[in-house]
Amino acid sequence: MYRWLKLCIFIITGVLVAGGLALNTGGEDRSAKSSPVEISEVSIPLPRVASGDTEIPVVQSSYCWGTLGCADYVGGKAMVEGTAAVAVSPGSSIHISFDYIPVPAQVNVQQYQDNEIIDIPLGDGSFIAPKESGIYYYGISAYWKSEDGKYSIGDTSSVFVIEVV
Repeated sequence: MYRWLKLCIFIITGVLVAGGLALNTGGEDRSAKSSPVEISEVSIPLPRVASGDTEIPVVQSSYCWGTLGCADYVGGKAMVEGTAAVAVSPGSSIHISFDYIPVPAQVNVQQYQDNEIIDIPLGDGSFIAPKESGIYYYGISAYWKSEDGKYSIGDTSSVFVIEVV
C-alpha cells in the first residue's frame, strides 16, 4: 500500500511540474533577447517600448483581434492615469517594436498634449523624447493586413507614459 501511495504522489508531482513548465513556456517571452513569435488569434500583440536598456510598460487599449473580437477603451491619458511614468533622459531615443511574425503593416504613434493629439513620426521604429522636462503621454496603434494587403488581420492600440528628467 505504501509503495502504491508513493507511486501516486510521484505521478501527480510529475504531472504538476510538467503542467507548470508548459504554462511557463506557453507565455510570450518578449525580452530583448527573444525571437519573434507568431501572431495568434487568441493573444493580442503588444509592443515592446524601450529607451536604451529601460523597458517602458504599455497598457492595452482598444483592439479588434481574431477570436477575441473588438473592444473599445477610453484613449489617451485616461488609460494610464495612476501608472508610474518611466524616467527617460531629454532627447533620448524611444524604440517601439513588435516582436511578432508577421510584423504590423502600419504603426502610428501619437502624443497626447492637453486636448490635442500630435502625430509622432517614427524613423526605424524610434522617435526622440522631448528635450523639456515633464510628463508625456503616448499612444501606439498597429495594423496587420493579409499578404495581398486587401484585408485586415487585426489592429491593436496601447498607451504609455514617460517622464523626461
